[in-house]
Amino acid sequence: MAILILISILLLSAPAASENEVTGIIGESVLLSCDLKSSTAIDTARLRFHWQDESERVLYSFEKGEENQHQDSLYTNRTKAFRSEMSSGNMSIKLSQVTLEDKENVYRAFATLFGENDKHNHPCRTTLLVAARFPTPSVTVNKTNMNSTCSTQRGYPQPMVTWTIQDRGNRTLDPWEVQTNITLDSESGLYSVWSQVNITENQTVTCHIFNPVLRETVSNTTIVSPSINTDPAGDVQEGFTPINITPIIITIVIILVLILFSIGGYFVDKKRKLQFPMFYFL
Repeated sequence: MAILILISILLLSAPAASENEVTGIIGESVLLSCDLKSSTAIDTARLRFHWQDESERVLYSFEKGEENQHQDSLYTNRTKAFRSEMSSGNMSIKLSQVTLEDKENVYRAFATLFGENDKHNHPCRTTLLVAARFPTPSVTVNKTNMNSTCSTQRGYPQPMVTWTIQDRGNRTLDPWEVQTNITLDSESGLYSVWSQVNITENQTVTCHIFNPVLRETVSNTTIVSPSINTDPAGDVQEGFTPINITPIIITIVIILVLILFSIGGYFVDKKRKLQFPMFYFL
């Protein structure tokens, strides 16, 4: 009876698991933190603890100085503990090469300190959110169709796309004014974005891509310049400035005429000298 009472006291006195939520970037590392909050130094020779996911697969295990004797193959070479800090109660591990399979997984840490009265702890519980940053979108302008297109790819999760236009003021376009297509790549599991809006001249348009997990927005802006000239088919020739060539042609003609007159005068004068040499001599 006394033993049952003692076990009950130990279970009731064990600290409740701390709740935590972290975000991992696909392909990078993330810290699953846990602290036993021990008031005295822990003898690691008496310590056993491990991390497991919600399917009870072991990420990392430590037992009396030995690591990963019970590790699941899914996490091989992906976890690292901080052994020099274990004596102070740091049971955190670093999980590397985060993948989409890790998303929204719940990881739990369990610890046991062997001794006269083995003390069991379930100190930490961490939910892992997974994300991939969207690159800065490319924004292009089609002056023939008078529309602007925004595109980016290889991000996660599915983003929110918005457009703002500045002409006489700033305003965010309504959904019915925007044509957006978001596709999921079946191999990588990442998203690509294509979005298009109609435009008019002298507008500044900005495309915004919002990642709801990272709570970050990447944007790009372009200016719709006025049309300067069109070719016979009506397509806008951006960057082309028309040149009036009439004055240039007139100038060239005048120069040619003056040259011809000078040459003609020279030969006429030479002929006269040959016909009347005495007249020129006198």
